[in-house]
Amino acid sequence: MKQRLQVLLINPYVYDVSAYGFWSAPLGLLYMASILRQNGCEVTLIDCVRERDEKRKEDGRAPYVKQRVPIPELGRFIEKPFKRYGMSREDARKELAAAAPPDLVLVTSIMTYWYKGAAEITELVRETFPNARIAVGGLYAQLCHEHAKMHMASADLVVGREGMAGFYAFVEESFGLELGHKPMADDIDRMPYPAFDLYGTRQFVPLLTSVGCAYCCPYCATSYLRPRRVRRKAGSVLEEIRHWQERGIARFVLYDDNFLFDAAGFSKPLLRGMGTLAAKPLIYNPNALNASLMDGETAVLLREAGFQEVRLGLETIDPLAQRALGNKVDRETFERAVKTLLAAGFRPGEITAYVLAGLPLQRLKDVEETVDYGAGLGIRVGLAEYTPIPHTELFERYHGIARYPIAEEPMFQNNALFPFAWEGFTEHDMEGLKAYVREKNRSVGPI
Repeated sequence: MKQRLQVLLINPYVYDVSAYGFWSAPLGLLYMASILRQNGCEVTLIDCVRERDEKRKEDGRAPYVKQRVPIPELGRFIEKPFKRYGMSREDARKELAAAAPPDLVLVTSIMTYWYKGAAEITELVRETFPNARIAVGGLYAQLCHEHAKMHMASADLVVGREGMAGFYAFVEESFGLELGHKPMADDIDRMPYPAFDLYGTRQFVPLLTSVGCAYCCPYCATSYLRPRRVRRKAGSVLEEIRHWQERGIARFVLYDDNFLFDAAGFSKPLLRGMGTLAAKPLIYNPNALNASLMDGETAVLLREAGFQEVRLGLETIDPLAQRALGNKVDRETFERAVKTLLAAGFRPGEITAYVLAGLPLQRLKDVEETVDYGAGLGIRVGLAEYTPIPHTELFERYHGIARYPIAEEPMFQNNALFPFAWEGFTEHDMEGLKAYVREKNRSVGPI
């Protein structure tokens, strides 16, 4: 490499009506930080999303620092309070002014409806460092690419579905150099570990164990974003856990809908390996495990490996709706999975059934029946509020009946705004349903 590039990575503050640090981390940005380090770049990070450490839970989660702000003009009819989560724009400007002038700036944009914060940060970067090259990536940039190109006018590149290949070409052309290390998104066993050291202390680390998905659920964009399914080797994941444990990390988060898929070749060997570690990790799974893939050996291995909870995807007990959503589980299968986990030593409060709420044309009574069923098994129930995501089957089929123009304006793709509220399931109903679930869970006990 002919020159040592100075690279600044930024996780923008976000605007929303509701947000919480649910084991969140800008993982893609941190992987890019490590890849650029491999290529000899000097990397720094500004994470504008700040958490309130004094309110952090024992499991590592914490609420964001927040401040109420005026609702944007296009959302003036939204009745919920609008907030900025993270540092203020003025503080972001000060942090940028204090940073060493970068050659290259990477801005991530995670949720589609959070783009306003990314757009503001990109403008601030351009004002502060007029000569820097700016690239914007993340889920918003890929899922709403044309919208992003219009609203990220200060950026030199908005990374679309070409992903890392397009980004590498942009860097090489911009700076007249050749990058020696260019792993692609599918090369997950070749990826360097994400650069969590940029944070100093860290409460938890997410583990990327696969990309792509074995399923094609009509509400999920994974098959669009990652058509090819690739799984890491179990030994590779185990080595990463050891790496972070040596650096004082005890909690790990699995965002993997496929975790139990190919149990003999992946999950069971990995779980056995976790169980032999000198220090048992504390494992959390915010994404649901597939109940149909749960057996007695797996349940015991999950317990012995250090899983602090098991979240299972129930979605709905309506057979017709379940078939339309991918037909991944039925009542008999789900009940067997719960009994198996209880027999393995998990307490009822450590098992959660995810129930989908807010789907297009879904009726409140159908969701209530599923909540009652899950609670009737003696376990916790978690509402998974439907988020309309571009390029998914449900989005393309139903965006025209949403109460907001979700196809034109990503801000309205926010599940907290309940885009598909209607007379059969109103916003008032949703608030009542949440209270109903809280009451049901109170009798089960904490996670």
